[in-house]
Amino acid sequence: QDGGTHGGGHLGEDISFHWQCVEQPIGKLLFQRFLEGEPGLAAAGALWAELEAYGRCEEAERGEAAAALRGRFFTPGGADYCGFLSAAAMAPPTGEAPPTMTSMAAMVLPMAAMT
Repeated sequence: QDGGTHGGGHLGEDISFHWQCVEQPIGKLLFQRFLEGEPGLAAAGALWAELEAYGRCEEAERGEAAAALRGRFFTPGGADYCGFLSAAAMAPPTGEAPPTMTSMAAMVLPMAAMT
């Protein structure tokens, strides 16, 4: 690398979760595989994948996709209910942008650290 903030072993190296598990392809892949392989975290891995798919869908499809996400992940009894999410994360939308990978990762990381 060029020795910048992401360079190997420098004191200013970025070791944040976002850089390691979202921006870096191998870190992202490894963390997603970790989530998928842990029974208690598999729903978090599925949510991550679905949030990425939501981010790629057309504007006209987003309402239906958001409703499917809420039903599957944010509703008790949903197929992959993510009960570890805060009440604020599961609250009905208020017109703000949907969760991002960074905000979702911030919710999932503490769960992963407990295993």
